[in-house]
Amino acid sequence: MSYRAILPQRNPSCGEGSIEIEAVTRKRIDSTSERKGKKTFDHSEVVSMKHSYPFRFLVPHNSTPGPCKWIYPLTYGGGLVGGDKISATIKVGEGCAAVVCTQESTKVYHCNLSNETVQEMLYIVEDEGLLCILPDPTVCYRDANFSQKQIVHMKPTSSVVLLDWMLGGRVALDESWVFKRYCNSIEFYLSEELVIRECTELEDTPNKTVVEAMQGFQVYGTCIVLGENLSSLVDSLSDKYGRKKDIGEKTDQDLVVSISQTKYTVEGETTEGCYLRFLATNAKSAARVIHDITDPLLDILGADPFERKL
Repeated sequence: MSYRAILPQRNPSCGEGSIEIEAVTRKRIDSTSERKGKKTFDHSEVVSMKHSYPFRFLVPHNSTPGPCKWIYPLTYGGGLVGGDKISATIKVGEGCAAVVCTQESTKVYHCNLSNETVQEMLYIVEDEGLLCILPDPTVCYRDANFSQKQIVHMKPTSSVVLLDWMLGGRVALDESWVFKRYCNSIEFYLSEELVIRECTELEDTPNKTVVEAMQGFQVYGTCIVLGENLSSLVDSLSDKYGRKKDIGEKTDQDLVVSISQTKYTVEGETTEGCYLRFLATNAKSAARVIHDITDPLLDILGADPFERKL
């Protein structure tokens, strides 16, 4: 069967969406977690939600018993058709916590001629808010042409975890890094000042193809952690991936991870975090670093967004 025969049957569309959550209860002064020095968050509700075909939001009412709101951005047809243009805004109110996750991998189907599939996500996190962006990986099919832009606006007292990772394609169908082009841009604004700008572009060149450059790796990802309420996660990742290897210690050939500490001072206030990158030969190897990112967050999230997936 040709891979083109199993593509979703819909035409390219321009979908838009926006969602905003705000607190419905205020600080629990007698909270056990606060007495132990742990950050707690207000219970929140969706106060505004809009979307247009083929894009929509799904917000389960009872994902977990805790205050963290679970938000699922979806597209009809199970992926992004060549030529789709998706634009969405997610706003987390003061003192609220939310996680943005997906039901499955984001599939980017092939593009005809000069068509480009575009997705733009804007995240706004108010004071003392927390947003964890923990999607399944992006999978670019053969001849896909995908451009994604993610912009985060946060305050010195808010916190953000942004995981962005991709698979090289459908390996079982011999689709290993055979898309036309992949471009992903990430920007972080702290009190409206740009502090992080990251752009990844993967495309074959006359001298070397992407599959040659990847040298057998099938997973590429980054994770940005920033905010005063995520110091334990930063410390955990730094302890595991930031230490120097002992002389003679065996190098993991299936997973390569690097981590850098970050510190930004804006308007006299300092915000710290870390920037983590990883390469893996398969999703099973990548799962180790994914769980190292999510496990310290489970008390806040209330559940594991990758349970029964990795």
